Amino acid sequence: MKRRILYGLALSLGFAASSYPSSRETVIPESANESIIIIRVQNYAQVKPSILLPATKAASEILREAGVDTEWIECPVGRSVVLGSDCANPVTPLNLVLNLLSRSTQYAHSQNEVLGAATGGTGQNFGFVASVFYDNLNVYAWHRGLGLSQLLGHVIAHELGHLLLGSNSHSESGIMRACWRFKELLAAEQGGLSFSFCEKKRLQIAMATRARAALLN
Repeated sequence: MKRRILYGLALSLGFAASSYPSSRETVIPESANESIIIIRVQNYAQVKPSILLPATKAASEILREAGVDTEWIECPVGRSVVLGSDCANPVTPLNLVLNLLSRSTQYAHSQNEVLGAATGGTGQNFGFVASVFYDNLNVYAWHRGLGLSQLLGHVIAHELGHLLLGSNSHSESGIMRACWRFKELLAAEQGGLSFSFCEKKRLQIAMATRARAALLN
């Protein structure tokens, strides 16, 4: 099974760097569709609920508008998960893992300008794991005076988009643009970035493919 790391999102300009409940109670939102992507959030960065809850809501709204419904489950970090819980169950094509990483837990080779990464798959070898480098985003938002929750939600949606769309899923504009300038960051803060029409079609095809594969597991 081949995998490769895709640096999902980076800032095009450098910058000077100067608890969420651990349970499955936090589920946002409930979906009416048959196929739902369950996103297991591993909050290594200890992002506060006042930031993370609006961020996951923003990400779920972006994905829902593209035809992808989601459930968000907080999984414990640094301790064992309860046997039989959703966090302990095997990963399936309809389960994704989202790591929120601090400076101390993110990849050693990632730079300050990189906001996230995703593990891409090929063909039926789906990608399952996305990471957001929270400290990098937090520092940039603070220096630029930008609201953090909406930015975080859009970065999360971008990285999850990589998992669903697969390799070569960057675009020249919109939420899947590879490098976000201040213009894109400002649009994200205002809830103004989304998937393109073609990306939405691809996401719906990807969801159908994952749903069929999940039935075979």
